Amino acid sequence: MEDQNNKPRIGTVRKIARKLLADIGINNPPILIRDIINYIKKEKDLSVYSWAFGDDTDGIQITEGDTATIGYNKTQHPHRQRFTVAHEIGHLLLGHTGKNFILDLNSKKPEEIEANQFAAELLMPLEMLKKDFQNGKKNVKDIAKAYNVSEEAVWWRLYDCKLITKI
Repeated sequence: MEDQNNKPRIGTVRKIARKLLADIGINNPPILIRDIINYIKKEKDLSVYSWAFGDDTDGIQITEGDTATIGYNKTQHPHRQRFTVAHEIGHLLLGHTGKNFILDLNSKKPEEIEANQFAAELLMPLEMLKKDFQNGKKNVKDIAKAYNVSEEAVWWRLYDCKLITKI
């Protein structure tokens, strides 16, 4: 998606994340990034490295031919690292590989919105969240711990998925 005027494919992106989880057989949180990476490595030449990028870069994905490399900032909090790797995997699987992609959570570019939505669905799948919510698990701190994500990420995900109406 090179044209910034294109609308992000939110539904499609979420379906791709759900299919990946189903293909791997992941049915419960937390979603382990190493399981996702190992599964992808069966089909693609993928390497993932930690790196000291500095304060302005969380991660990067570089693809040359059939070889993809993801780098994430080792100085960031582990929750941020997980999201960053999931985001960069999203770029890879969504075909955003024609150029280097640097994680920008505030970007309005369709491919960045798509990668963010992919990462959120991958780490906090809507169906799992709904099930937890319906079973009475509504404490954000407990949900964050179960999914191995930040409390802030849970608040935004619950709001984005309309499981709550206010933050």
